[in-house]
Amino acid sequence: MKIYISGKVTGLPYDYVKDKFNSVEELLTEIGFEVVNPLNNGLDKDDMWEKHICKCIEMLLPCDAIYMMNNWVDSIGASIEYDIANRTSKYIWFESNVLRNNTILTRIHNAIHEVMGLKIEDYIVKSRKRDGFFARMILVYHCRREKMRLADIAAYVKRDHSTVLHLLKKYQDDFTYNSDFRNLATRVNDILNKK
Repeated sequence: MKIYISGKVTGLPYDYVKDKFNSVEELLTEIGFEVVNPLNNGLDKDDMWEKHICKCIEMLLPCDAIYMMNNWVDSIGASIEYDIANRTSKYIWFESNVLRNNTILTRIHNAIHEVMGLKIEDYIVKSRKRDGFFARMILVYHCRREKMRLADIAAYVKRDHSTVLHLLKKYQDDFTYNSDFRNLATRVNDILNKK
């Protein structure tokens, strides 16, 4: 999934803005997104604002999602980007939610890795391997248990909304009827339930 970073630039020291955008780019890349950083638009930082916003919109349009930094409400440009993303039905991720969700996801990934020995890329990618499918069901179940929105979970696992609902139902069925899955899921649960 391709995601565009949006936030306040005008009126802030450029080095601060660059560090902030690069930090967000690093985080989103680590989560598994293809990141579009508007500071890498090929224009000089001193070019006119109008030239920058036009280029930013051009970069935003082919993206699937937009990441709104907490300071976006103080920015005319970011507000325009938000409006365009909203009107073109893109996923909208807010920084405070992503930081919260990333903490949750890290805990879940660590528990899955400890029990199953799988890395994130082993079960986020499209694959029908049994262990990867089991890990994906466990991930989706625990994300939902932590009250993450279905749309956020779907975007994270690179599946659609209906697939996430299917995985949640399948988790319950497999937990009830599949002893191999129940054993793995119980061990992950035990790790996550430790204080």
